[in-house]
Amino acid sequence: MSATQFPSNPAPSSRIYKPGDYASASYRAQSGAEVRVLYGNKRLSSTLQLAYNNITDAEAEAFLTHYNLVKGTFESFKTSGNPTEAGWTGSAGELNTTAMVSGTQWRYSGPPQLQSVYVGRSSIVIDLVAVTI
Repeated sequence: MSATQFPSNPAPSSRIYKPGDYASASYRAQSGAEVRVLYGNKRLSSTLQLAYNNITDAEAEAFLTHYNLVKGTFESFKTSGNPTEAGWTGSAGELNTTAMVSGTQWRYSGPPQLQSVYVGRSSIVIDLVAVTI
């Protein structure tokens, strides 16, 4: 596994995706009029939480290994196998920030949260944030 590739298997059990927002500012004049300025045409700071329930310890270990390879929250990486879309039946582009905004990668926003649920079985939650490269 390359340090730049996020594990593509297994598929996540659940996903929470927040698409981020466009860089903008709002100014209010003394008269109360509001002026809004858009600073770009790319969404920023999309977040993705992936939960993997009842996976093998070896599969969970692959996520911990990847976290260590990218030096925790320091380095960004590409996703392989599009975990942002696994199990999604809507339009593929709507859930994939990296397809919608070219030059986007992911990085961990915190360490993975691992829970042992049974001998040889674990659940893990991964929190990611999109970064524009």
